[in-house]
Amino acid sequence: MRTSVIAAVCIAAVLPVAACSSGETKAQPSKSSASSPPVASVAGETLLLGKSAETVGAGGGGRLELTPTSVVHATKTKTDKPEHGLFVIVTVKVRPTTDAAAAETAPLQRGGWSWLTPDGQAVGPGDGTAADVFLDGFDSGGPIQAGASKWRTKTFDISTAQRGGTLTYTDGAAHTFRWKIPAEDTGPQTAQLKKLTTG
Repeated sequence: MRTSVIAAVCIAAVLPVAACSSGETKAQPSKSSASSPPVASVAGETLLLGKSAETVGAGGGGRLELTPTSVVHATKTKTDKPEHGLFVIVTVKVRPTTDAAAAETAPLQRGGWSWLTPDGQAVGPGDGTAADVFLDGFDSGGPIQAGASKWRTKTFDISTAQRGGTLTYTDGAAHTFRWKIPAEDTGPQTAQLKKLTTG
């Protein structure tokens, strides 16, 4: 009898503790979900031309909003000819979204821009003669200070069959962003780009 009383008391003492412990576990939010960066919900999706993506800057520093806005295809520029027959030139507005300066990633950092052709081939900005193309009025690169924005161009040397591909960018946190680029010239900077490439 004495043994049964002692066991009942022990069980009664343990149950509230277990109940409280169970309740506390359910009430606690997931720390990993609370601290996840907002870019994770966008990375991996294929966006349309004109849509923005918030990315992590080079080396994990700052944030950059990237917005591809226009595309032009050119068989030459004033100074250069494509090795593979066609330049695809995309304008991108780049803007820091925090109070810190930020820079785009580069291929040497296992990031940066590339062109994915319709048949799945990756073309880099250094392929062919694309790296030789510089257009007046567009920034060439480097960090951007907080509160400022820059217009830049991304140029790739492709064949005619490779137009209508996907522009990709891998940021400082190894997130990859994609934009579907039309096979036709389009966007608000089209006339400006054509004037710069043909004179």
